[in-house]
Amino acid sequence: MDARLAAIESTRFNVVANLAFTWAGEDLAQPVRYFMAIANAPSPTKDALSLGLLEGALDPDGHGLQGVLELTAEGRLLVRRFRRRAGSGFV
Repeated sequence: MDARLAAIESTRFNVVANLAFTWAGEDLAQPVRYFMAIANAPSPTKDALSLGLLEGALDPDGHGLQGVLELTAEGRLLVRRFRRRAGSGFV
């Protein structure tokens, strides 16, 4: 596996877990509509965007952000790996 993805898995576990939770039971190729209540708050979703695991745009909506995001190929790979590990009890 690419060293960058291994580093994300080990150091940004919260980001990968958030993506797996968001797409739980969903098709990983389907986009998801996001609504974030506070635009300037730290967020695993915004971190996933900056890491290139999500693509799309979050646009200002009052004090929050909203938009449609989808997993990139790297994001789908990390979510699949997370699901396999969760199923085997090694999360």
